[in-house]
Amino acid sequence: MSLRWKIALAVAALVLVATLAIGTVGYRSTRGRLLAEVDRSLVELDPMIADGRFGREPLPGRGPLAGLDAQVIDLDGKVVQSTFPLELQLTGDELAVLGHPRANVLTTVETDGASYRVRTVGIPNGAVQIGRSLAETDRVLTVLRRRFLLWSVVVGSLAVVAGWLIASRITASLRRLTSAAEHVETTGRLDVSVGAQGSDEVGRLGTAFDRMLAALARSKDDQRRLVQDAGHELRTPLTSLRTNLDTLQRYPNLSSDDRDAIVADLHAETEELTDLVNEVIAVASGESSDEPFESIDLSDVVREVVDRCARRTGRAIEVTATPSPVVAQPAAIQRAVSCLLDNARKFDTSGAPITVVVDDGEVTVADRGPGIDPADVDRVFDRFYRSDAARTMSGSGLGLAIVREIAERHGGSASAGPRDGGGAVVGFRLGRPLDPPRT
Repeated sequence: MSLRWKIALAVAALVLVATLAIGTVGYRSTRGRLLAEVDRSLVELDPMIADGRFGREPLPGRGPLAGLDAQVIDLDGKVVQSTFPLELQLTGDELAVLGHPRANVLTTVETDGASYRVRTVGIPNGAVQIGRSLAETDRVLTVLRRRFLLWSVVVGSLAVVAGWLIASRITASLRRLTSAAEHVETTGRLDVSVGAQGSDEVGRLGTAFDRMLAALARSKDDQRRLVQDAGHELRTPLTSLRTNLDTLQRYPNLSSDDRDAIVADLHAETEELTDLVNEVIAVASGESSDEPFESIDLSDVVREVVDRCARRTGRAIEVTATPSPVVAQPAAIQRAVSCLLDNARKFDTSGAPITVVVDDGEVTVADRGPGIDPADVDRVFDRFYRSDAARTMSGSGLGLAIVREIAERHGGSASAGPRDGGGAVVGFRLGRPLDPPRT
């Protein structure tokens, strides 16, 4: 059963139950009111009974008894006079009032084909019973029951229709959402839109689904561009490797110097290819993205990376750092700092010290290289982007892209610009809470 039918039937059931409840209460209230009016008409005859006229003279057929029936009963319970069309059987309560003036009891007597509301009032020599037929009351109640049932059916039918319309409107966004999901499953395309509107839960769900599809589409485009760019970048070192290997194969009698030069090129190209593959894997898989966040001092992490880089490369690196407590992923921050240092070392061939500054959740690395052309500032963090001046240098063009990805994962951003006196300043700022670790 569809959700629309479930909602429609639920609405109809609720309305029908409410209608039946109201009808039942109304029916019982009306029945009670009608019986109260009948009882009131019987009580109004108490003064006549108190006068003692009943039993000494024939029962009148009109006047105060018009529309009523009466009978007089002696102390033995025998009927002395009666206008009832049938014989009434006395109950124990009714026999108890015989000979007791002012004692009375009200009963409803059911007989074949008729029912009466009977008031039995005690008198010194027996009792008087005044009764009124409930035929008219029963007819009114019968009509009322039929109308209640009829209106219950009508209201229930209208409730089904109204519930269907309401359910159709409520589930419209859900149906569009289902169609969109099935379309994505069937075609694999993510360029679909639910088009949900409104601020209710269903509207927000549709909006969230549209945003999710948009995010998946962007991720898919990024992956496609990454594969295309990686394939393009991998061709260069692979072609160079193939060329050098062909040279060694075709010319087995090369001199030792030429052979050593080719082998050195092969080692360099292999290292470059290894770095490129590692960085492509890091970017494609979101390496360290699942690493837990910890409370760390950014200056300690940067000094550790700087010391490791200085030992490995022998390059002088100056660090100016102030305590900077952050909540971050330590391994990811180390990789970002390492990428910045590798970028500065590659472009700065002056031999002068590289400058690193750490302050208030921000890390900047300054070099004395050729600097960054203003036209390239907005693109240096793009994957595989390499400026004209950097095309002849080694590298994958992914290092700064990794820096930006890590900074944005931490709620921050990456930045690049010229250095006073020449060179470039590249760095990142973390945007997560800068709270010191709790002790």
